[in-house]
Amino acid sequence: MKLDYRGHEIHITGGETWSAELIERRSGALLPTKATAAATEQLGDCIARARALVDLYLEGGRRRNGD
Repeated sequence: MKLDYRGHEIHITGGETWSAELIERRSGALLPTKATAAATEQLGDCIARARALVDLYLEGGRRRNGD
């Protein structure tokens, strides 16, 4: 499954657990982290964590740029 969120693609795969890779659309760069959810959790938990990581990444970029 692919989702778009704030200029990033979130690629989610399922199986025993949920896993999400984050890709910055502008550069095509794969972010050096991923979000996961345990087998006892739901897809929505993984999506929420992936979005939180994108938010954190963007906030860090703003701080480096002095915004």
